[in-house]
Amino acid sequence: MRTKRGGIHPPRTGSSRYGEASSASRRYRDRVWDKINAADYVQLAPGVIVVFERQPWVIVEVTERADDLWGDKYDKKWAEVIQAWEANPRGERPERATWSSRPMAILIVPASDPQSKPLHLMAPAHYSWTVLPEHYSICVACGELPPCRHETAEDEADEAMAKAEVLMEIPTGACLACGEAITRRQKSQRFPGPNLWRPDLADGSAVFHARQECSGNADRYAEQWRARGGHSPQPSLFTDQPDGGLS
Repeated sequence: MRTKRGGIHPPRTGSSRYGEASSASRRYRDRVWDKINAADYVQLAPGVIVVFERQPWVIVEVTERADDLWGDKYDKKWAEVIQAWEANPRGERPERATWSSRPMAILIVPASDPQSKPLHLMAPAHYSWTVLPEHYSICVACGELPPCRHETAEDEADEAMAKAEVLMEIPTGACLACGEAITRRQKSQRFPGPNLWRPDLADGSAVFHARQECSGNADRYAEQWRARGGHSPQPSLFTDQPDGGLS
């Protein structure tokens, strides 16, 4: 489903880049992209359909939040902005009335019931909304916009199943993060005790490459391992040595 970006500001005119490209063809390409980006943006106004909590809503009104009704959260952020600028005054001093994170009052109603009582929201001025076309699709099962929670849950379940199947295919002695064998030239980290991810393998079989790309899964395993009472994993193992090769 084709959606667009929405915001409170009028569409930008011209390019946001500093300077021009060095060749005529690149300048032409940049002008084309400027037109594409402008066509992809919608200024919020009454009647525009936006997404809120996976449901289509219609904008009723967009107004500036009264200065004395910003609330503690926005007032605190504004004070931090001014403090930061005073400590390092680059460019013009920020103005409260034009601050990009100032709160805006947004009134919306459900697209399915435009006569219902409007919902009052407050969002920062820079917030990017997802704008729906006049003809949009919804899930017939739950009434949410795609991807609905059911679709997302199914995708997550499929991914989890695929990961579990790949994990079960890893042979004994291979890295549980990448599934590849650990050679005698490669350092690794082995965890004593039962294999938490592959209970079908022998104790002490949980091993990971000691390299950056495998460190995320190794850290995740270590956290689970410590939670079960583990204290001192064995570092720098050369798995093809009979005694485990502690170094």
